[in-house]
Amino acid sequence: MALGVLRPVSFHNGLPCSGHGIPIPSTIHSTQPCGSPPIPYSITIKNKTCWWPPQPLIPLEALNPLRATVLVHRLPIMLEMDTFTPHISVTTNIINYLCPCGKLTCIIPTPVLCGLLTMEDMGGVGHVRVAESTTFTVFALKRRVIRIIDPLGAGKPKLSWPCSSVVAFGSATVLAG
Repeated sequence: MALGVLRPVSFHNGLPCSGHGIPIPSTIHSTQPCGSPPIPYSITIKNKTCWWPPQPLIPLEALNPLRATVLVHRLPIMLEMDTFTPHISVTTNIINYLCPCGKLTCIIPTPVLCGLLTMEDMGGVGHVRVAESTTFTVFALKRRVIRIIDPLGAGKPKLSWPCSSVVAFGSATVLAG
């Protein structure tokens, strides 16, 4: 029986994820009539012009006492389906608004936060980050263990969350396969 690749186990330490996307603030997102709301695109498209920087992996739900039974460096480990605070973009892209300008129409370039231009970012709040394990053999509390480089988003049918970041930090001394 072959073991999986050994990688450091991740634990709840508040360190950031890897971040994702490319910041290109001069990108024209769209050209729209004056005063119209932004037309959002998918995060897979906006990853080419917007950046979601590394942000701390702070759990959304409280860690219960049962979680304190499996520790690495005296901290609870991350498990599959742990959810974290939303991932917010700090980049802007430009919307060219076509506005009346006397008898003409003027183009007014307006920088808009990528969180408002991305469907999955819930109107600028950010998108969901949920840990997805890549190990099939290591469990704790009946859930698979999270290791570094495990994704914080998944593209499974009927079960999907959009984050392209991965877990960036883990224990230097505790490995799982």
